Amino acid sequence: MIKYVLKILIICLLFFALTSIIMNTLGINLNIEEHPKKLIQVITMEAFQKQEKDQKGNISSGADAFCQSYKGNSGNLNTACGNLTNKNCNATSCCILTSDQKCVAGNADGATYNTDSNGKTINLDYYYYQNKCYGDKCPNKIKKINPRIF
Repeated sequence: MIKYVLKILIICLLFFALTSIIMNTLGINLNIEEHPKKLIQVITMEAFQKQEKDQKGNISSGADAFCQSYKGNSGNLNTACGNLTNKNCNATSCCILTSDQKCVAGNADGATYNTDSNGKTINLDYYYYQNKCYGDKCPNKIKKINPRIF
């Protein structure tokens, strides 16, 4: 029985060696070629949902947690606000949506940074803070004219 096992092993090794030689000569490659990965789309997912209760028993929202995470670091807050969608920008208490549809750090009094890189004051026609429009040129402020008949 042992002499047959040895002959079978030798025949198997010769078969595999011969198969390997034939595949190399013919250029057959059994390795799976990985194609380079290509980025098709970037998706930003934001979830401002209700969080657990805080120490006082108050339920804080994800928007509150967002603002708390940047407390004392308004430069990074301004950058983070710029990455929010318009809806989530209006949900926070630390970001405003400007008249040119940019989300920046701010509150009901306006933008935190109201100067450009040259030091000139940026005048906003209006801005939204928590879905409420502030400023003289708010699109939803309609001037009512009372017609008078003389």
